[in-house]
Amino acid sequence: MNRRQNSRSIDISRARRGGTRRPSGTHASAGRPSGAHSTGTSVRRAAGSAQRTAPHASAASKNQRGTAAHTAPARRNSSAAARPAARPAKRRKKKSFGKKLMTVLVSAAIVLALAYGGINWFVSSIFSTGDMGELEKPSSDAQQIVPEDLEGTINLLVLGIDYSTEDAVKRDPIGQTDMIMYVRVDGSEHSMKMMQIPRDTFVGDIGGSAGKINGIFANSADTKNRVNTLAQYITSTFGLPIDDYVTIDMDSLRAIVDTFDGIDVYVPKTMEYNGSRLEQGWRRLKGEECEFFLRQRKDASATPRGDIDRLANQQYFYSAMFRRVRTATVGDIIKLMPVVQAYINTSLNFMELVQLGISVLTIPSENIVIGRLPVARGELYHGQDVMVCGKAETAEFLNEYFRPADQPITASQITSQDWPTRSAVIGAEVRRMGEVDAVGSDAAGAPQDAPAA
Repeated sequence: MNRRQNSRSIDISRARRGGTRRPSGTHASAGRPSGAHSTGTSVRRAAGSAQRTAPHASAASKNQRGTAAHTAPARRNSSAAARPAARPAKRRKKKSFGKKLMTVLVSAAIVLALAYGGINWFVSSIFSTGDMGELEKPSSDAQQIVPEDLEGTINLLVLGIDYSTEDAVKRDPIGQTDMIMYVRVDGSEHSMKMMQIPRDTFVGDIGGSAGKINGIFANSADTKNRVNTLAQYITSTFGLPIDDYVTIDMDSLRAIVDTFDGIDVYVPKTMEYNGSRLEQGWRRLKGEECEFFLRQRKDASATPRGDIDRLANQQYFYSAMFRRVRTATVGDIIKLMPVVQAYINTSLNFMELVQLGISVLTIPSENIVIGRLPVARGELYHGQDVMVCGKAETAEFLNEYFRPADQPITASQITSQDWPTRSAVIGAEVRRMGEVDAVGSDAAGAPQDAPAA
């Protein structure tokens, strides 16, 4: 502000000096500057100098000085009359200043826009977006069983991909989807519903030689869009719409847990296999221990139902991870960035992912429901254990949690492959996350944030 005032004063004074020039024909003493009239000090200096150099000045000189003195008021009036000529310069200066201000503002807006775009691009580049392909619209046959009125929801296919070798450089990029989960986040109800699909669910030839659903991804004929092949199968078989996907390299689970320096997980039963052992109770598990807990299905005493019990144990892990992420700091998020970049792929863009994360983290535990696709143990298929979908039980489960009340699905509309079974159907065993949280809350070593049973 002060700088603009000073500049304006300088400009105005210059305009005044330029506008007070004496018109030609005005009588003035020889050698006296024509602009001396505007300053009394200059007049006195000139008079004093004349007195010192010519003490016996003639009367004519005195008359000339007197004439100059008498003409001073006229010159002051001339200066006053010239002042209005400076006003257009003020307006021009203000107009020029306005243009400069506008230029600065527009330039700042452009810089900010570019900066925001650059930041958004940088953060978006951290996430591997769409590298697994794009989801296509379901076929016309599948659309007939997909619910029409699901406004306010996002329907996700979440896949944990396990690769055939531990060599991160040379490993085959085509893996099996050993974790398959269908997730619906409902913004209007502020709820989340999840359905676990057992990896051994029988699908026939589309699953490769083993005939399992976890082989659809690896055996897809569309090698550039493997996720879409699996998504199309789930939609056409169960009438579940899929809007987006998130794939997670199973190696990331170990890295994420170690980034958090371990998480508190309730181990429902002591389990051991091939020299590894986890004791029952609350345990602070590091990445390698968590991986063992999530994969273990061969301990006959701890996981007698094999993959079914393994999925139940995974629910304890999800519960523990939800609790830990809700307390994550900015530092935790920064540490997770390299892990996300290396191991997670999604069809969501950055802003959608942020919005989804905020929505999920604010959903209360009692509004998060998790169940499992009802299956029965099937006869061996090419020497492989498989699980066969129980169609009636699946229709009941879907109608209660994933279908609008006025659009129920029937068992006959579920088109999963038939295969002989050797056990009864094991139901969905639905639990709310609050119930999972509460299990073991009274046991020794329970974390302080674990809810009471």
